[in-house]
Amino acid sequence: MQKQKAAVVTPGSFFIPSGRSSSVERVVEQMLPLVPEGFDIRIYGVQEPNQPVKGSLDGGLPVYRLQGGTRYASGVIRSLLEWKPGVIDVQNRPWLARRIKQAMPGAKVVSTIHSLTYISSPYADRLTAERMLLPMDEIVVNSEYLKKELAVRHPLLVHKISVNPLGVSLLDFMPRWNPYSEALRESKLVNKGWQGRRVVMYAGRLLPIKGVHHLLGALPEIVQAVPDVMVLIVGSPFYSSSRRTAYEVHLHDLAELYSNHVTFVPFVSYPAISYWYHLADVVVVPSAEGEAFGLVNVEAMASAVPVVASDAGGIPEIVEDAATGILLPQTTLEEGLGPALIRLLCDEQLRRSLGQAGRLRTAQYFQWKHTAARWHEMMQKLDLQ
Repeated sequence: MQKQKAAVVTPGSFFIPSGRSSSVERVVEQMLPLVPEGFDIRIYGVQEPNQPVKGSLDGGLPVYRLQGGTRYASGVIRSLLEWKPGVIDVQNRPWLARRIKQAMPGAKVVSTIHSLTYISSPYADRLTAERMLLPMDEIVVNSEYLKKELAVRHPLLVHKISVNPLGVSLLDFMPRWNPYSEALRESKLVNKGWQGRRVVMYAGRLLPIKGVHHLLGALPEIVQAVPDVMVLIVGSPFYSSSRRTAYEVHLHDLAELYSNHVTFVPFVSYPAISYWYHLADVVVVPSAEGEAFGLVNVEAMASAVPVVASDAGGIPEIVEDAATGILLPQTTLEEGLGPALIRLLCDEQLRRSLGQAGRLRTAQYFQWKHTAARWHEMMQKLDLQ
């Protein structure tokens, strides 16, 4: 029997597979090769200079690359009209999903929403967002938090919304606490000249909403209590540019008096980021409201490293307070982050128990194979309607 055709349309911002892209492309790259049999899947993305028009992901899943910029949408629609898939999943570009639905009213079109960004100002007011999403056959989000936010803003959409949490590849992240791992980690620390240091890590973009300033603001308190602490800040303001921002400059200014305790590491591609997680004793996720999911949480937990995070957005759906990490109310980050980190840095047994519980929770609930199986089930139901 001929397989049903399913297209997955990426935002057209980053070439895939590349490793140097946003979390949206990472979801596509990591999840789709694990989708169970049943669909003939094509991925659509942007073409970079000197790259072939057709490529593939692991396992041979085809990637069709089209011209970017203003030509991307029309190129995608032309290609879809030629191939005629029955199901089309558009990743994080609701306006493009609506254009595709207008061009192909007989297809089942899914708008997968990764955050509130493209359905909020300045990209869209509430009325515009609703007009984009109402024609969709399904809306997929990555957390119950995001589903609730959408339902509050757009009650007419409630019956269309499904939740598919994201995941991690356990094989990409070496867990702490077994003898081999600890010996390798110690060797890495010696190579860095950080032997004997206790390591706090932040990983992600350097944006005010990510709350990195809260971590650096707590430095005086942390250094006084844990004089051997090393704070790793891994990331840049942008995925594919080294351009600096005023906020990044501000972070360097905050760290200036503690240069022996802070190391900035520019953007690290995936899965090379796992090297840095392996060095960490604690990972910090001090995000503000609007963090829909946060892959850094599951990546830290896959590394058996406890997480200290705000209770923003969908984070409490991932990090269990006092079980796999410590959750702090957003309003208490300024005064609460330092004591929480000091507590963990001074208690190796607590770090071990929280970290091991995090690895187990990730294995049970947050692997890409789980995300892929749910995606497969959702697309099958749509295709049968």
